[in-house]
Amino acid sequence: MRERWQWRWSWWVGKGAVALAILASLALAATVLLAQRVLTNACDTVTRGDGDTLITGVVVDLWETGPDLTSGTLDAVIANHGAQGLRYVALADRQDHHVIAEAGASAMVEARYLPGEVVRQGRRVRLVALIPPRSETRAAIDAASAPGPALLAPYPRPYLVIEFEPPLIERLQRDLREMSIVAAAAAVILMIVALALSRTTERLSAVRLQAEQERRLVELGRASAVIAHELRNPLAALKGHAQLLAEDLAEPSRAKALRVVEGAERLEGLTNVLLDFVRDAPTDIRAITSTALVDRALAPLPKERVRVDLSSAPSTLQVDAERASLALRNLIQNAVQATPDGGAPVELRIAGNEHEGVIEVRDHGPGLTPGAEAQIFEPFVTTKTRGTGLGLSIARRIAEQHGGTLTGETHPQGGAVFRLVLPVVSRPERPA
Repeated sequence: MRERWQWRWSWWVGKGAVALAILASLALAATVLLAQRVLTNACDTVTRGDGDTLITGVVVDLWETGPDLTSGTLDAVIANHGAQGLRYVALADRQDHHVIAEAGASAMVEARYLPGEVVRQGRRVRLVALIPPRSETRAAIDAASAPGPALLAPYPRPYLVIEFEPPLIERLQRDLREMSIVAAAAAVILMIVALALSRTTERLSAVRLQAEQERRLVELGRASAVIAHELRNPLAALKGHAQLLAEDLAEPSRAKALRVVEGAERLEGLTNVLLDFVRDAPTDIRAITSTALVDRALAPLPKERVRVDLSSAPSTLQVDAERASLALRNLIQNAVQATPDGGAPVELRIAGNEHEGVIEVRDHGPGLTPGAEAQIFEPFVTTKTRGTGLGLSIARRIAEQHGGTLTGETHPQGGAVFRLVLPVVSRPERPA
């Protein structure tokens, strides 16, 4: 119960951190989008206000210009209002919109001549206005002064076209870009931290679970060793006396005594299995050929039910022959028991390279239950009505003692397949 609670707590911490990071990132994105929308609305207002002010100043400059209106005069207007972002000035005919005079460079792909319309393209804004009479533009100008330029006569008055880059809008856009970069960086950092926390929590949970399992295995091993040792002497005495008794008795009493011997032998086999499970002595690593290893494993098993393929096997394996053959024997025995009588033989194949040998044992039974690929290696876990549930646990323990691995899965064509990976070149033995 405690382990389940710890696992749930670790799961919620890890996934919760990721969820919070996602929510924070979405909140930052929503803030940036809202700021973009506010900036767009502010741009329209600021552009309209700055544009009207700029047009008024340009018109006043044009009315104060002498009668000879040239491009140089318009250049002077641009220089006069350059701080306000003025980049282009033109006077266009109201009938056919041909340009009468212009200065600066237009950045608009499509020229429009609708008074009052605001056209924005990138950082450039285009405004078109109708030049008002001098009396409406600047009342301070004396009507008796020198006459204005012919182009600015009251009728017909040309269009005034200006293009400018509002400095305030540029600053606001730059601030928005910086805010977007900071928000994106913050979102990335949050996600990285959340993922790191999630993985760390998962690893910590896995380490705790593994430590708890190892602690239980140690306690179980100690208890099993004590039980096995305590049972061995009484069982040996029981078996010996039952055998002597069976020799002296006649039928049917002799059959009953033999049943006692059979039961004692089964208990003796169970104690041997328990001792194999808790064995933790240093491994005796030596070179052994693949053929010799298979022969030792198949010695007590029905060889006619096993098909061996050593065509790709390495010449030698660096293993503890006794333990490696025990692991292989357990795998083959399980495969034989899983295959129905009369079915295809168990397939044993050994392959490898210069670093490791891969031993595959495949049966033709029902295969593994989905999700049970890791559970089947737990001690005392078995699907058989008779059995200790230690065979696969012992095999995996032996594989780990050699620095190898043991995995199991359902074969695509049916049945279960177990892969035992053992070193070809000896490796340093891991501490027990």
